[in-house]
Formats: sequence, structure tokens, C-alpha cells
Amino acid sequence: MKHALSYLFFICFLFSCRHDFEKPTWDTDIITPIAFTNLNLSNIVKDSIIQFDTLSDNSLNLIYQKEIINYNFDSLIHLKPISTTKNVKLETINFSNTTVTHSITMGDLISSIDFGTILFPDGGTAVIPAYSDLLNEIFPIDANDYFEEMTFTDGYLDLTIENGLPTDLNNVVIELRNEEQTNNIITMNIPLLPSGESETSTESLAGQTLFGNLEAEVISADIVGTAPNPVTINYSDALTAKIVIRDIKLQEGIAVFPDQEIFDEDTVVAFDVGDVKLKRVLVAEGGVEVVGVSTIQDTLKIEYKIPGTTLNGQPFEFYFELPPAPEGGSITETKLFEFSGYEIDMTGKYGDTINTIYTESRGWIDSSGVVTHISLEDSVFNTITIKEIIPEKAWGYMGKDTINESQELDFGDFSNFSGQFDLEHIEVKLLTENSIGAKANVRINTFKSTSDQNEIVLNSDVLFSPISIGSATENPNSNPEVTPSTSTLVLNEVNSNIDELIENKPHTLGVDFELLLNPDNNQDDGFLFKDYGVKSELQIEIPLSFSGSNIYLKDTVDVSFSIDNIEQASFTLLAQNSYPIDAEIKMFLLDQNNMVLESLLSEQIVQASEVDANGKTISSTSSELTFAFNNISESLSLCKKIAFEVTLNTQPLNQFVTIYSNYAMDLKLVANFNYTLE
Repeated sequence: MKHALSYLFFICFLFSCRHDFEKPTWDTDIITPIAFTNLNLSNIVKDSIIQFDTLSDNSLNLIYQKEIINYNFDSLIHLKPISTTKNVKLETINFSNTTVTHSITMGDLISSIDFGTILFPDGGTAVIPAYSDLLNEIFPIDANDYFEEMTFTDGYLDLTIENGLPTDLNNVVIELRNEEQTNNIITMNIPLLPSGESETSTESLAGQTLFGNLEAEVISADIVGTAPNPVTINYSDALTAKIVIRDIKLQEGIAVFPDQEIFDEDTVVAFDVGDVKLKRVLVAEGGVEVVGVSTIQDTLKIEYKIPGTTLNGQPFEFYFELPPAPEGGSITETKLFEFSGYEIDMTGKYGDTINTIYTESRGWIDSSGVVTHISLEDSVFNTITIKEIIPEKAWGYMGKDTINESQELDFGDFSNFSGQFDLEHIEVKLLTENSIGAKANVRINTFKSTSDQNEIVLNSDVLFSPISIGSATENPNSNPEVTPSTSTLVLNEVNSNIDELIENKPHTLGVDFELLLNPDNNQDDGFLFKDYGVKSELQIEIPLSFSGSNIYLKDTVDVSFSIDNIEQASFTLLAQNSYPIDAEIKMFLLDQNNMVLESLLSEQIVQASEVDANGKTISSTSSELTFAFNNISESLSLCKKIAFEVTLNTQPLNQFVTIYSNYAMDLKLVANFNYTLE
């Protein structure tokens, strides 16, 4: 221990001296394992559409799945926008019968006589003498509480003069006119109007205009008198003029109008969807747009219903108001109401039609108690547009339709296998699923495999007839909501040249197909759901028995080097191989961006395993491959990954080899470094 401490002290002393002394250096060799990997087909193929099944004899069966047709018929039942426009003019203007009265009381008359209240006191008894022209006056009649102006197309004015005075009247002449106008509306001549009786005169109002300010002029009304009989004087007794405007039909008016119904009608909206016969539709997207234009100077209220369109049992309906139009102008309002999620009954009001929506609409004006102008020239321009309906689901006859389409599909999974191989057996299934409530036929017109070198077209008698698929089954309120109908077409090396298409290692598969919906034209109770259609999937099953040469497989492992000043180095790859296949291996040093820094080759190969008479491995073989290199210290410092490229060649050549699930190739990479310590 004492000698060891002395030695350590001596080393420290040397390193602490000035730099004028020569620094010592050491050369050293390091041998260390830096990477491990296990190569087998199950974990080399990373694509989720490729699977491996282990068969009963423990050999591997490669299963590859690729969707080649996926067609939805959503566009088949898009319901294009459809509009209904109504220009509604007021056919009638409702206005109630109006009564206006005006009275001249006994007290008014007595007050106009000199000393009248003394001669004829209220409640007293007196003989009323005869008077002439006592009632000659103009008195206003105010109807502004009912109207300011009305022009009539029809109607009548009844003027009733009721004599409630205690004396008869004679030579009664009364005129009724608009205030400060000379044209009379009505003139009454009553030779004798006994006390307690009345007279009525009626005049047509057709074509006439009445204003709220009316006046009645008594041209003459003579008091007959009661001599020689005294009568009781009651100042509240009166001569009354009663004006009744009735059975009115207005051209226009400025008045306090009662409720007005502008329109109330049912409309049938029929969609043109070709030969599709829809009974029900569940709406994914859709709505109703209303554009209302009104010249009415009052609030117009509009209610719109589609009774057969429901959500949770409640019908689709909306209500909105058009504000009063400015005088001499119009008001426009646009509203959009969504009915996504609603189910539409497309069989009309009585359930006896198809592709049809039944609607109800009503427009009205509530009595506001405010004087408003209304004219028969007023109108409501109302456009209701059912926006494009994109169904989530549809029920009925889906129509007969033929789709022709060509697709080119990426198939790089097999093109990644460089080299040549020959498959002993292959089975390809074309599995077609129909998720539509209607029968379908699929005809494959052309199916081809395209690689960089060749284009091979599938030849098979089984393609001469279309693939017929039954209708799918709906599962209401269940998951899944649709059970597809399926059909399977099997292609193998016996009934086709499908093996040649796969051995071609294509980068694309081209398919030209024809899809026929409802070929029998008789599926009246079908259905079509959004995102459901007809799809075909290619299922390739390959028992891994093949012969081949120069087939490439690749794998990559992460590494990290932290050694500088490497003078000489090499890698040793220790391989334990249970595949009956020789393998050549190249190594590539990669940086963090997977860029190649160095390529390393070995003159040795990995030897194939030993096999029995049936070609099955009986023992694995060990191989040691050396990869020498010089002056790559900088590349090693940048190296983050090492990629292995394995080239396979079956042994014996031209003999089919079966691959079993327990086959693997274990690789252990060992670094041999000679570097200098300073």
C-alpha cells in the first residue's frame, strides 16, 4: 500500500509541473459491446396492416390487409336548397263596426234662451212654447279614438236622430260631413220627429273617405211645443245623433286596427332527388332561412312550423317579428333557424307521398292600440328557403346508381423487399362489406400491380361475374347500428396469377371498379347512413415458404460514443442465426438526423442454419463478421444510431424455405478501439 501511495504521489507531481516538461502518453486497447438486436420477421415488419399468425406446425403465416375500395353514397341523398316565395297582399283589412254619438241636452237649449233657466228651471213643470231655428248650429263629432282617416271600398254609415226631448220636432234637416269640407256624407230630412222616437238614414260609404274629425250641421229643427200641456223639465233630456259605421271594407286607413291575419297557409315542399324515394331523414346539417319584406307600418308576427320534423318528440317551429316599415318604405329581415338533429317525415301531411316536407306558416298583426296606417296596397314578401340538407341517416328507396371509379393505392410494404423471391403458396381474399340498406354489385374491371420494372394485370375467371352483396341490417338503438353484409372472393395461384402480382413487389396497386347500387331495383325499405358505404379489403395470406436471393431487411439501434483520439478501430459483429438463410450485412453510422456518416462492409457473411431433410432448422450457426475502419473519430463522435442492412439468400438456392415463428437472428456488436491517453 505504501508503494502504491508513493506511486500516486509521483503521478500527481508530474501533472502539476510546468509545461516545459514533456507530457507522458499511453496507448490502450478497449473491447466493449455497444449494441444488441434481434432480427425476426414479426418485429421487423412494423406496419399495423401486416400481421403474423403462427400455424399448427409453428410456421409463420403472413397476413396483409389493404383497403382498396371505400365508397360512401352520401352525395346520393343530399337535398338541395329549395325556396318558396309568397307575395301576400292584404285581401281585407279588418275593422270593427264603429259607433260615435253626440247629444244636445235640454239644458243646452234652455241655456241658449234669454232667462231660460228662470222660466224653465230643471225639475220644474212648464208648457214649452214653439220655437223656430233654435237648433241651427254646427257641432263637431270626434271619432279620432277609432280612426284618423279611412277610405272605403264598401260599407255603410247609419245616422240615427233620436228625440229624447219632451217636445216634438218638425222640419228637421241635418247634414254630416268631414270637418271643414263642403261635400256631405249624408243629409237627413225629417218632417216630424215625435218626442221619444227616432229616425235613421243609411248611406253607402263605397269610394268615400272619412276623417276622424267629423261635423254635423243642423240646418233646421223647429220645436213644436207642448201647449196647452205642461211637461216636466229635465235638463238631461237630449236630442242625440248616433253615427254607426258598419260592414266596413277598407282600401286603406289610419286607425287603431284590431288583430289582422295577413296569411295562414299550408305549403308542400317536394325535393327532386331523382329516383330516390325518401320516407324519413335524420338531419346532420340543414336549416331554414327566412327573408321577410314588409311595407306594413306595424309589427308583423310570423310563425312557421314543419309538423313532421321533430326532435325529442317536439316539432320544428320558429317565431320571429318584422318591425314596422317606415312610412312610404319597407323593412327587410333575414333569419336562419337550424334543424340539425331533427328527424324529418318525408311522407307529407297525410303520409301518402315521398320526398316531401309539409309546412305551415302564419303571419298576423296584433292590435297594438296605436294608430297605424294600413292599406290594401301593403304587402308581405316572404321567402322561405330550406337550406341544403345533408342527412345523417335516410330511410326509403335509395335509388339505382352506378359508380365507375379508378384508384391507385400505395403498396410500398412489399416494394421495400429488395431482391428476388418466389412464393410457394399465396391466397388473396377480396372481402367486400356492404353497409347500405340496399343490395350492391361490385365488378372489378382491372386489377394491376406496378413496380419500377413491370406492370402485371390480374387474370382470373372469377372476375368475370360481379360480386353480389346483400343488403345490410339496421340495428336500431344498438351498437353497432349497422351490421354489414359481406362477400368474399378468393384468389390464389391456381385460379389466377395473383402470386405474380405480389412477387412483382409493386409500389402501387391499380384498381378500376364499377359499383352498382340496388341492381334489383326493389329495396323500398332501405337505409343509408352517413360515412357508411361499400368497401373492399384485400387480405393477403402468405405461408412463409419461399425461395429468394438478395432480399433486404433493415434494422436500426441507438448508440452513443464518447471516446476521442482513436487511432485504429474495428467492429466485430457476432451473429447467432437460426434462419436457413445466408445473410450479408452492411453497417451504416447515422447522425441524429439519420444522415449517413460512414458505410462499413465486412468480407464475412452470416452462415445459414443447419437444416434437416425437410428444410427445417435443427441447429443455429454462429458467425463472426469484422468491420475494420480508420480515422473516423469525428464520425463516431457524431454517431447516434447504427443501421444494419441484411441481405438474405435462401440455402440451398432455388429451394423453397419455410419460416417458423421461433427463427431469429441475434446480433451483438462489439467495438475494438485503440486510442491514445495524454
